[in-house]
Amino acid sequence: MSSKQSGNSLLIPLSTGRLAPHSLFFLFFNVVYFIPLLGVVMFNQQEGILTADLDGNVMTKIAWIYLLGITAFACGSGLKTFLGRKTKPTAALQLFTLTRSFWVLCVVTIAVFLLSKVLLRPLGVYAEYAFDTESMTGGVWSFSMFCSESLLFLSIVVLFSTARRNLLWFFVLTGINGINLLHGTRTFFMVAAVAFCLNLYVRGKLTFKLGFLAFCVSLALGYLVFLSRSHVEVDDQTFSPAGIISPILSESILSQLPLIGTIKHPEIWSIWGSSYHFFLDTLYFVTPRFMLPGKDELLFINRFGDLSPFGGFSGYAEGLIYFGVFFPFFYFIVGIVADWLLRHARYSQFWSAIYVYFVCDFLFRLMRGYVMDIKMLLNALTILALIVVCNQAQILLAPSRQGIRASPQPHSNPG
Repeated sequence: MSSKQSGNSLLIPLSTGRLAPHSLFFLFFNVVYFIPLLGVVMFNQQEGILTADLDGNVMTKIAWIYLLGITAFACGSGLKTFLGRKTKPTAALQLFTLTRSFWVLCVVTIAVFLLSKVLLRPLGVYAEYAFDTESMTGGVWSFSMFCSESLLFLSIVVLFSTARRNLLWFFVLTGINGINLLHGTRTFFMVAAVAFCLNLYVRGKLTFKLGFLAFCVSLALGYLVFLSRSHVEVDDQTFSPAGIISPILSESILSQLPLIGTIKHPEIWSIWGSSYHFFLDTLYFVTPRFMLPGKDELLFINRFGDLSPFGGFSGYAEGLIYFGVFFPFFYFIVGIVADWLLRHARYSQFWSAIYVYFVCDFLFRLMRGYVMDIKMLLNALTILALIVVCNQAQILLAPSRQGIRASPQPHSNPG
């Protein structure tokens, strides 16, 4: 799939015969989280905390929940076309044009990011998993995660830009962000890997071999981080196929414990949901911590923390808690937003960058919860707005500077 020049910006046309990127990747994320649960039931591999919790009846209900979420998202994504668009316009992504101010912002972000990682050191997060140290709350941790997310977003913008050697700079920024792996935080690396695969997909270069290779590299790196952080004793079974794949299975399964608990204990949530608590939680969570220091205690969803003894949460569990049986409506709205962003990505660098971030980060994190996801998206919108303002200011100032340099100097009269 070739790129073509349109005006001053580069467009990547998307093939009309393929699934829209948001549809494909949303389906992929659901499959990744669903298959391990299905495997536990089919092969009767329940151990420890899952014993007697995940049976055939619960698995059937989980399957219906996943199916309803995927179907609702697909219906929302295709709504505008269904309502009357006989010919769907050719979709395309407009690549971002980077100016000097963008690179200045990158340097500043890297410096602040590195400072945030130094400030985390007294908390002991580099000796154990951050979750084990109970330090994943508070101002320092939140600030560090904001810096990490900002650097991740900038790396995604670089990847989908017209910059020379954009792939190299993407790997450089991703490598710097890889410091998060030292305290066991793999999410930023995983989102970067998804962004790389999305870039290959929209350019028509994502083959099964490349996808499988990317998966194996991500799995190997994740397993090495797991071994180093967990201080596991190495033996003959450590590098067996079952051992290597165990971390990804455990992460997928453990993050679904809230969904299993929500299904097995419907008495703890309302069948009609508590949608007003969703809006309140979102408002609390997006408020800066210095303005609302005790916001963690105000969150309604934190009342259900016992459902997730090992950290993380399930997006579908939050859907049932916040919206009850109407949770598919939330995914329907998300599908509409995804389609709207794709339609506007052809004509706007701003919305093109947000669409890419939406697919890679928002839809991925949606499997683990809603409120954090929305905050990250708002942060991305704010950062991108700052980039656009700086770019426009530089573009507007450039002609005047050139005019000053080019203006002839007055000749002095000889005396």
